[in-house]
Amino acid sequence: MIMKCFIQIIAFAFTFVFACISYAGIANTVHNMSISGPGVIKAATETEICVFCHTPHNAQPGRPLWNHDMPTSGYTMYGSEYLQRADYPLPLAIGTTTGTPGMLSRQCLSCHDGTVAVGAVYMVRGTILGNNLIAMSGVTGSGAIPTTATGYIGTDLTRHHPVGIEYNPSITISFGSGIRTIELISNPTSMAMKLYTISAKNYVECSSCHDSHIDTGYSKQKFLRDTTGGTLAAKISNTCSACHNKTGWTGSIHQTTSNAYSDANVNTTFDTSTTSSLVCMNCHRTHKGIGAPYLLRQAEEATCFQGASNLANETACHGTSATAATNNIQTVITKTYKHPTTPTSGKHTNLDVLYPLGGTPPGSLGLNWSNARHAECVDCHNPHRAKNTPARVGTSSWYPTSVDSTSNWTAKSGALTGVTGVQPTWPSIWTVPTTFTTQESSTYEYQICFKCHSYWALRDGDGVTTYTTASGVTVTDQAMEFNPNNKSAHPVVVTLNNQTGSYAPKPLTSSQMSSPWSTILGNQTMYCSDCHGADNEASGDPKGLHGSSYKYMLKGNYRYWPLRNDGQLWKLSDKNNFTSYGGLFCKNCHPVYDGTWKNNVHSQSGGGGGGEGKGSGHQDMTCVNCHVAVPHGSKRSRFIGYGANATSPDPAPYNYGGNSLKVTGFKKAATPTSYGGGMSMDNPNCATSGASGCHSSSITNPDP
Repeated sequence: MIMKCFIQIIAFAFTFVFACISYAGIANTVHNMSISGPGVIKAATETEICVFCHTPHNAQPGRPLWNHDMPTSGYTMYGSEYLQRADYPLPLAIGTTTGTPGMLSRQCLSCHDGTVAVGAVYMVRGTILGNNLIAMSGVTGSGAIPTTATGYIGTDLTRHHPVGIEYNPSITISFGSGIRTIELISNPTSMAMKLYTISAKNYVECSSCHDSHIDTGYSKQKFLRDTTGGTLAAKISNTCSACHNKTGWTGSIHQTTSNAYSDANVNTTFDTSTTSSLVCMNCHRTHKGIGAPYLLRQAEEATCFQGASNLANETACHGTSATAATNNIQTVITKTYKHPTTPTSGKHTNLDVLYPLGGTPPGSLGLNWSNARHAECVDCHNPHRAKNTPARVGTSSWYPTSVDSTSNWTAKSGALTGVTGVQPTWPSIWTVPTTFTTQESSTYEYQICFKCHSYWALRDGDGVTTYTTASGVTVTDQAMEFNPNNKSAHPVVVTLNNQTGSYAPKPLTSSQMSSPWSTILGNQTMYCSDCHGADNEASGDPKGLHGSSYKYMLKGNYRYWPLRNDGQLWKLSDKNNFTSYGGLFCKNCHPVYDGTWKNNVHSQSGGGGGGEGKGSGHQDMTCVNCHVAVPHGSKRSRFIGYGANATSPDPAPYNYGGNSLKVTGFKKAATPTSYGGGMSMDNPNCATSGASGCHSSSITNPDP
């Protein structure tokens, strides 16, 4: 009997102490809605603190010992195509009975969704209130939380962290090459996070992240379970990282950079103002994010421009007042020639790379240019993995200072780390690749570009589409153009020595190349971004294909092709003016003419000995009389294109204007000075026809 009384005393004491601790923790927070509470929403006369949620007797459905009226609302649930495409189990509704997923969150929403009066409790000191309410101040006429209150959630949950959702870290997403996990920690209960087990499955509820009873500094700390962070930003990010383990985050630029916001509100809100210390809060809001889904602070690219700032001109990120000019993407991406990032909205959905035509779920968009053309920041950048490492170490200007045989393979720009891509299966010469392997994390820069600039998104079987960009030229299939089985291509996909469709001599000679390309001939590789990018990458513009004042986003010292800046086509007679009229773009890499011609075909007459031929010979010819106007690759050697009178002519835009090409047959010579025949009709390397038909077609085994 004595032992029994002792146990009862100990149990009573424990309960009393626990109650005191809980009482003391909540008393100084806005969840103390009694008359003594510190918040705006508080009782007019009621002195009890716990009564707004709990009762010791006659509790209603809910736990523990629930006392508040429950909402009967239907909720619009959080969802994202990323989770749907990953077959992640998304909740369709919030539970209405004890022990069902979402019921605990419905209890929280009984105040926070604004449909139930804050003072609508079941019992106070043994008296059932019925339709009566505890009189409150700071509420609406119906007694509910105002929509302007910080804690207002509403019934639309699409912009809030999902609740009543299963926690399943075992789900993975398969790519053709690579597997991506759902990036959830296997056992978050060992940290600040709390999960709720129902029918052997774990679920996330409001109280997984929040504890309504504890808070230190009620106005800011958001009742977070993690109390270890020294700032609010740290507490929130520690709570996020209790569940979310973002691959590649450690060491990424967004994790390490110390750029600071000039918006004073950032520090006021989060107790800190640098990118690295704000962590998740730079880009995300767990509640009320404008960018839905994905809990982004702003919609799409505005998140990258503004970050945690209220204004793009007070940011530490990529807006107009970026700490470093090289970070100011917002300015360059609004130029005339650009990827459609700012003009296009609502088209991008994560995992587009796996579903270029949409589908899964039905009605979703993809990459297809016919209805889903877009180029959002995250199509080319992975913000959780991006690093501040250049494509070529030591390169400070737009132009590479050195090249090697693996430069676009082993040293892809760190800004492109962890971005999805596609790798074509190469078909026969000058054929559109229609089979691709999706890459969870692209190895090469071109794999990122091919997501949109190939059949994967263009869906055109002959490589020439109906789409026209701001540059005024029809979009073509770049995977077809860089096919290693073609007779010629710039070394973006493979080195020239590995261009299987080409024949000797595959590379040009050192005299035909400018530094640094005049070394390791035939074993070089290059990037798409060696030719395309911003106006002044050497003077501070952000490097990359964001936007430009020049057509095709051409970059370098010379930026005009195939027209000069006065609108005239480049001619060989411009030899002394190749650096004028905006500069011949090809001259960035190829000297062409520096007092002497680097190829005897380009000499005045085109003769084998460089002598005069009839008239002014080739000097009257435009570059696009012989070469394709889209110089990525060609069906023929040395980017030669065939005109209308050829057996297999090239269409526009390869044939500039549809009628520029004059060549009908071509065979590459052994050296740049051994093209034979001069201006005679008998030329073993070149045949033409039509008005400028100077050469016969007696060529042995010409290119197709």
